[in-house]
Amino acid sequence: MQSKIMVVDDEEDTVELIKTLLRKEGYDVVTAGSASECLKKLKEDEIDLILLDILMPEMSGRDLCIKLRGSRNLYRGKIIYLSVMELLEYWKKYGKKELQKLNISDYITKPFDNRDLIRRVGSILA
Repeated sequence: MQSKIMVVDDEEDTVELIKTLLRKEGYDVVTAGSASECLKKLKEDEIDLILLDILMPEMSGRDLCIKLRGSRNLYRGKIIYLSVMELLEYWKKYGKKELQKLNISDYITKPFDNRDLIRRVGSILA
């Protein structure tokens, strides 16, 4: 059975690029342009991994992650943060232990190397 990945990002170009890359690797890809769309689609689909942008309007990816992790019924699977915010900047703002507390599997900074993204997604799902 192929893994199903949800890409959550408000930037359409980023979503389309990641969707194309992952589908070429044989993954089933679902997309969401906002936190509310993500929440709706999680009720409809079994998702193995979420690639989640942190900086989004309406509700940030971080706030969405806190909501997901705070409820056993929403989503208990793997999450990779995908952001223009550098990891060090994130640590300074929220603390180093928050990623572990929220059970974030990886942190990928945009812009990213396409092959590196594929490799890291593959290793998380292996």
